[in-house]
Amino acid sequence: MHALIIEDSPVFVKIIEHTLQALGFQTTTVGTAAEATATLDRQTFNVVILDLNLPDQSGLDFCRTLRTNAAHRLLPVLMLTSDESELLLQRALEAGVTELFHKTRLAEIQVSLRDYIERMQRQYKGRVLLVEDSPTTAALLKHMLTRMSLTVDQFDTAEAALDAIPDGQYDLIVSDIMLAGQISGLGLVRSVRAMESEVARTPILGLSATEDAARKIEMLKLGANDYVSKPVIEEEFIARVGNLVSAKQLLDEVLAQRRELREHSIRDPLTGVYNRRYLAERSPQLCVQAERDQQPLSLLIVDLDHFKAINDTYGHDRGDRVLAGLGKLLGERCGEEDFAARFGGEEFIVLLPHCGKTQALAYAERLLEALRSLRPGDLDITASIGVSTITPPQPCDFDKLFKIADEAVYRAKDGGRNRVVQGHEG
Repeated sequence: MHALIIEDSPVFVKIIEHTLQALGFQTTTVGTAAEATATLDRQTFNVVILDLNLPDQSGLDFCRTLRTNAAHRLLPVLMLTSDESELLLQRALEAGVTELFHKTRLAEIQVSLRDYIERMQRQYKGRVLLVEDSPTTAALLKHMLTRMSLTVDQFDTAEAALDAIPDGQYDLIVSDIMLAGQISGLGLVRSVRAMESEVARTPILGLSATEDAARKIEMLKLGANDYVSKPVIEEEFIARVGNLVSAKQLLDEVLAQRRELREHSIRDPLTGVYNRRYLAERSPQLCVQAERDQQPLSLLIVDLDHFKAINDTYGHDRGDRVLAGLGKLLGERCGEEDFAARFGGEEFIVLLPHCGKTQALAYAERLLEALRSLRPGDLDITASIGVSTITPPQPCDFDKLFKIADEAVYRAKDGGRNRVVQGHEG
């Protein structure tokens, strides 16, 4: 990366050179507009940084002249000035200045330049679905995307692209409006937005060779996030792709953090199973599901034996290890539909959808045997387990399930502990 600095003040030259060189830039410094013009004719630069007031020409006039040269039309130009008026800002933008920095705040110049250059150098990590039926255009766009460090899957029809979407997690879809095949680019946008998964929020960048405003508006109304016109201008395409990919990945991070916070709010921090608050939320849903599917629902109450004595004898740290060990065991034993929660203290609840009496008893016996073998906290641990089951056409009532299992736990305790007892209604 190479920067041209047009500045006649040694102080500001040092500040700018230091900032750019720290970012890995090679710098060339000149003091006049004439020297800058000659230098630009000989060398290629990635950015120009100039003063508003040059010895031989206004920085604004220099920028206007620069923009008339096709080779420099898209070259970023950053201007330094001590004038903070809105009028100057407007004139600078009209002249083709990319961004204006104020000399009165040296620290801000350094921070702003660093941020600006880092944006220019940013490399993107992500996956793009490119749908383009012109081999020449597809090759050009794929080259641009690859240079941005993006992985590209390219298809020439919407049908092939839609088949690939379920297998791939894409950060961006780039599609031409007009495509070969039975589905157009507009149809692709419509199909993606109709999907019942996170794929539906994948950003879409449309490509259009037509200047028909109605077609572009239709594409945006269907759910495209942005569009670029053909022939594609590389800098514009890269900027729009970068914005969409960055926004998608930022949203992914926010949603991941939200899911993580949600997990923290519904999990018991010591044992890793769900907490009592989430049990109150989830249990009615499982009852509704059982009635809808006309399937049995079983409930286990697992109550550790002599847990108070463990805490009193070995200390709460050892007791916590026992609880954590049981939580880990429940997590390993629960299937995809099963639900385990810590109800309080040493008492745990396990809900088993689609599980009848015989299966629930067998599950509880296996769980008790596994707990005996586990020796959490290096202690011989047992539990009293109460089991209850509601089978259609009985209405599913969690409170009733819990009461029956709770009474079974008391019978297990009275019977000597370290056993499974089946609860009975009434």
